[in-house]
Amino acid sequence: MAEHKNISAKILVVDDEPNVLRMVSYALQAEGFEVVVAQNGNEALIKVLTEAPDLVVLDVMLPDMSGAEVCEQLRKKQETIDLPVIMLSALAQVSDKIRCLEAGADEYVTKPIAPEELLARIKALLARFRQVRRSLPKQPGKVLGFIGAKGGVGTTTVALNVASALVEQEKSVVAAEIRSSYGTFSAQLNLVQPQGLVRLLEHDPGKIDAREVRLRLADLPSGLRLLVGPQCVAEYRGMESKQVEAIIQIIGSMVDYAILDLPCYSSDANQAAIRCCDMVALVVEPESTALASGIVAVEQMKSWGVYGKRLGIIVVNRAPLAIPINLDQLKTMLEHEIIGVIPTAAEALITSQREGLPVILYQPNCDVSKAYIDITKRISASAGWIR
Repeated sequence: MAEHKNISAKILVVDDEPNVLRMVSYALQAEGFEVVVAQNGNEALIKVLTEAPDLVVLDVMLPDMSGAEVCEQLRKKQETIDLPVIMLSALAQVSDKIRCLEAGADEYVTKPIAPEELLARIKALLARFRQVRRSLPKQPGKVLGFIGAKGGVGTTTVALNVASALVEQEKSVVAAEIRSSYGTFSAQLNLVQPQGLVRLLEHDPGKIDAREVRLRLADLPSGLRLLVGPQCVAEYRGMESKQVEAIIQIIGSMVDYAILDLPCYSSDANQAAIRCCDMVALVVEPESTALASGIVAVEQMKSWGVYGKRLGIIVVNRAPLAIPINLDQLKTMLEHEIIGVIPTAAEALITSQREGLPVILYQPNCDVSKAYIDITKRISASAGWIR
């Protein structure tokens, strides 16, 4: 009887020959591996995203693209840049091997291959990969929380544009809506309603792992990844503090920056999210109600241990002001630094939302986009928000 010590490893086998798929799948399953299959390059790329395999066995000759091209695409993405890949091929020319190795393959094996040898190579590569991962120093990404002084001040728009600005600076970023009620990422970006956070909240905290989180992320063409909040009343869920902490810690371990879009009300789950943040940006409008709410929000942040250099203020001008903003006065009222001022840009925001893009991608040279870029520079250069 086979020992099932490999059950935690998932292998994606990619080949257009049914007999090869059956043979390799049977050999792997007999050793306790979980197996998923694909029969062309596009299907393989989709399965990598949806199944999050631990290793890929990839045929060189596929009907729609070569295995080398598949491997090149995997190496271009942050989440699969080091995914172990074994190439299988009937081509034994040195030039073919060089092409695949230059594309990023870890090993190149010529057919026919004995199942025992393939299993040995898979086990050795997985063991080596895990050993390297364990030996690397863990440097979790920075977690930035964005919270409105009150509803309707444009917090989600700020979070999405700051996240997109960081992606434009070649950072790996996940933007996450950590809220139990309706999230507007999908509406702002014209996405088909994905189920992200709600699926994670179905699990106990200890059952939420990196693979499960990756499966629930939506990938945008820009490179930004999203964890989308509830999209209808039926998806509303209560959030446990431990669930929130697990999700944020996992996202933070995956990327350079985790951008959290947080609700403006007090709850145990929201407090847990805030405490996970390296820095929190409080979004306010320069009008009396929002500023009064901002003063209360600052007091709330202080009670949760977030103050000083960990807390910054972003001022959003949603409408033209008759009297210019006195930033020094705002700073005095809110007792914290103003890290950004977003100018009025109603037309640009409406047009970009119609196109399903953050304004920083749709009109990168406009004043509002420049303001978001300036915020990322302030955040990246800040010396006090890393715990």
